[in-house]
Amino acid sequence: MDTRVTVHELLAGYRAGRLSRRDLLIRSAALGVTATALGELLAREAAAAPLAQDEPVVGGTLREGYDLDFTMLDPVSTNWYDPAFHALYDSLLIDAPDGTLQPNLAESWEVSEDGKTVTFVLKEGGLFHSGRPLTAQAVKEDYDAVMDPVNSSPLASLFTPVESIEAVDERTLVLHMKHPYYEVLNVVKTGFWAIANMETRTELAGQYGQSGVDGTGPFLFEEWVPGSHVTVTRWEDYPGSIVPYFTNKGTAYLDGIRWETILEAAQRAVRIENAEIDTLRNPALQDVARLQTNPDLSVSSYSEPSGYIFSPSFERTDLDFHELTMRQAMSHAIDRQAIVTALLSDLGGPLYGPIAPADVYYTPAVEEFNQFDLDRAKAMVAELGWTPGDDGILTKNGVRHAFSLTVQAESFNRDLASVLQASLAELGMEVTIEALDRGSYFGKLNSEEGAESSLFYYLWPVPIDVFILFVDSATAMPGQSNWGRAKLSDVDAAIKAWKQAANAEELEAAGDQFQTVVAEQLPTIPLVVRNSVWVSRPNVHGWLPHQYDIYPHYNDVWLSQ
Repeated sequence: MDTRVTVHELLAGYRAGRLSRRDLLIRSAALGVTATALGELLAREAAAAPLAQDEPVVGGTLREGYDLDFTMLDPVSTNWYDPAFHALYDSLLIDAPDGTLQPNLAESWEVSEDGKTVTFVLKEGGLFHSGRPLTAQAVKEDYDAVMDPVNSSPLASLFTPVESIEAVDERTLVLHMKHPYYEVLNVVKTGFWAIANMETRTELAGQYGQSGVDGTGPFLFEEWVPGSHVTVTRWEDYPGSIVPYFTNKGTAYLDGIRWETILEAAQRAVRIENAEIDTLRNPALQDVARLQTNPDLSVSSYSEPSGYIFSPSFERTDLDFHELTMRQAMSHAIDRQAIVTALLSDLGGPLYGPIAPADVYYTPAVEEFNQFDLDRAKAMVAELGWTPGDDGILTKNGVRHAFSLTVQAESFNRDLASVLQASLAELGMEVTIEALDRGSYFGKLNSEEGAESSLFYYLWPVPIDVFILFVDSATAMPGQSNWGRAKLSDVDAAIKAWKQAANAEELEAAGDQFQTVVAEQLPTIPLVVRNSVWVSRPNVHGWLPHQYDIYPHYNDVWLSQ
């Protein structure tokens, strides 16, 4: 899969003032784009609208289309974090557009020689929206809440190697590890480790993240309406940022931001073409080619650190989901490349293991597993004693191989579920699709009975970290994220190796081990990865989605008047 930056991304960076014309020419040439072709693109854009104003303009509300529903804006307990997190909250570290770690709330960090302590020094003058100073004690309170298994999200398990947290003084925070845990730097940069004021969270109790938010980001919470929108307004007293790649270190330019959920994919392109929204995440992929030819729009596309996974419940032993041969048969019945072509318009790729080929830890060894082979799949279910009944559905010991597939009520999820339904029908399985709104969906997956099978789309800056949650025996229980209730000792051993890596070399080796064992033993079945596609209108400047952070930040964004 080609993971290089596209010419559309380069043009977006040029319009936002992040690339000089010389850099644009050099980097475009590296992509095989001639100076003549580039000149035609620039001329077309110039004819549609001026390239940029000389200086950023303060004011205006950015309207951004979002392809999912919105979750509770609480980093400690939510199941997912959405784009508003990057406006309301900051984490200790941040991913730069080149993939390097940069300071955010922490101005510096250091890992001890034995790998068992990590020390962060916070920036000076940090504040929460409420006016409380950002101190090491405030960060400790947040991280302690994340580690509390009663109140925190399933991702808290990523912090299990942390033995204790120490606020040494006002600005110095130390994480003490049970064992070396090199990966912790990649954990604390993510949205679930964004820093919220625990004093405000306690005051608001169960309403935190719904009726109020107290973070350190450049915008203040205004409203959250599930299924509709999230709005924020500029924080006039924002003390400023130290992120090196942000041009604007001070108060935000925008008056506010409104994210609108657009669950029907066919509506997304139309909304931005009609200027009803200014920016958009993930139009219907069949619309991307049309959007790319629109001179009023800029389109960026890159492989996401994400994937779709299919999790049959190991507790359905009557259907042999606990048997490796059955899971492998189901996987061989799925033509992943056909899904990429038919549903993703080739803006994506097949997943034969747990993570995308674009990820730095990816190992090609997984590609020997899970290739499409329907005849082999049929032979494998026959080996387990399943034979087709009069209606073509497999039966064994009087049990028909019929089960439900729980998915989120979003158009692509429903489409992918239909493809799985048809693929498994070819194998002789009867699948009923259960499409639920987001809240009901997670409620079903996390309930005592769970789902008979589920389809899930994960998105995370370090995909192995989050994929572990779906396959770890420790999370194979109600309310946790191993929704297939898988318990496999070889998978657990690979997870342990990843969590105890003391340096970059050990981490890479553990990543190879984990991917290979998941591809072979299938605690959950990987399907496909889609490209992330971002679209903006020419009135938007300083908006920079990039490969290494799942959503853009809004400090630099401004609107032409």
